[in-house]
Amino acid sequence: MLLVTLIKESILKDANSIGEAYMGKVYYKLFYHAVWSTHLREPLITPEIEKVLYPFIENKAKRFHCFIHGINGVEDHTHVAISIPPAESVSDIIGKLKGSSSYFLNMELQITQNFSWQDGFGVLSFAEKDLPRILEYIKHQKEHHKQGDLNAAMERTVEEDT
Repeated sequence: MLLVTLIKESILKDANSIGEAYMGKVYYKLFYHAVWSTHLREPLITPEIEKVLYPFIENKAKRFHCFIHGINGVEDHTHVAISIPPAESVSDIIGKLKGSSSYFLNMELQITQNFSWQDGFGVLSFAEKDLPRILEYIKHQKEHHKQGDLNAAMERTVEEDT
């Protein structure tokens, strides 16, 4: 728990004000709510994995000059509220976060051998004024799933056939 706290404090201390950043001469405020699933929706995210997975994703995002406002999930998927610089592709950043986190769990920590993410993800953009509501939704993921109180748009990870 101390490691998680130290990583979060370091991330927050070094980050620009929430959601607001400067990239050269470009000012931006971009907010995304991303969701991605474990491979075949397997329940792989145990409480033990969660303790190292989420801080790792936060730290890796920081290395890509992104800011994670909130991260949480359940056994088979993860929700992230993130700001990504406009010069970066949302798909590229999410792909890098997914790939590096799988590698971290399987190869570096070796706490699992078969952790992987499903192809694809869901992402919605939102206004800064909605950030508190989005963060509350992410923070209470486990309760939302237990009670069946879900926001369908915020739970989608793939485009459904029409």
